[in-house]
Amino acid sequence: MRVSQIMSSPAIVLDKNLPLANAIDMLKRNEISRLVVLHNSRIVGVLTEKDIVRGLGSTRAYRLPLGRIRVSGVMTANPITVASDVMAKRAAELMLDHDISGLPVVERDKLLGMVTKLDFAKVCMSHDDVYVGQVMQASPTTVSPSERVIHARRLLLEEDLLALPVMEGKELVGIVTMRDVAMKLAAFQEVVPDRYKSERIRNLLVEDIITQPATTIRTDARFSRAAKVMLERRFSSLPVVNLEDELVGLLTKTELTEVARERL
Repeated sequence: MRVSQIMSSPAIVLDKNLPLANAIDMLKRNEISRLVVLHNSRIVGVLTEKDIVRGLGSTRAYRLPLGRIRVSGVMTANPITVASDVMAKRAAELMLDHDISGLPVVERDKLLGMVTKLDFAKVCMSHDDVYVGQVMQASPTTVSPSERVIHARRLLLEEDLLALPVMEGKELVGIVTMRDVAMKLAAFQEVVPDRYKSERIRNLLVEDIITQPATTIRTDARFSRAAKVMLERRFSSLPVVNLEDELVGLLTKTELTEVARERL
């Protein structure tokens, strides 16, 4: 199987000199997690939700409206690319080895599309012999509703996580994803007056931004079913519960990529 058979096309692009506000609007409208950044029709970067979380969490960013923050100041420059005829297994290896979630697909310097970790769900949907409990991340890092968003942001970035299940005692009450944090920080930049931004963001709580209730999957569910749910609903992660509905793990698009790499 080659990259061309699983990639998403066309890729959504924008110029590096545009305001970050434009990029965030494009991510929302297209329900995607990354954009390819161009300058003079040449690929110069990729902008992801993680880049936005990292960029908007700084004290300097609090003082700037989104219209004054340029895409070039937040993006990841010089991204790794792949050709459309590269084997999909090789694309999976590149993502896992370099800890990235997407690769622009090019042919003779022409951008054809984007292949992401979530695209590997298309491969995993045929794996009926694998169960969620066999491949999930066990004992995931969690947060409580009363913890601050800046703490959740720090965990996501420092531990290189895609999502944090939200626990109230032993009960799963929701989930916070990289996208939730990115979009909430962006919204604050737009609507909160400058003199209040720093204080308001510091005091923002997880309960203010969680996706509730979280969609879950059981340990005994077939991995193919989980892959289908994640692809159709564009989920980067799914909390995993046991037969007693207790949180025991997290399934992410990284596991999709790992299983696909082994099977391709």
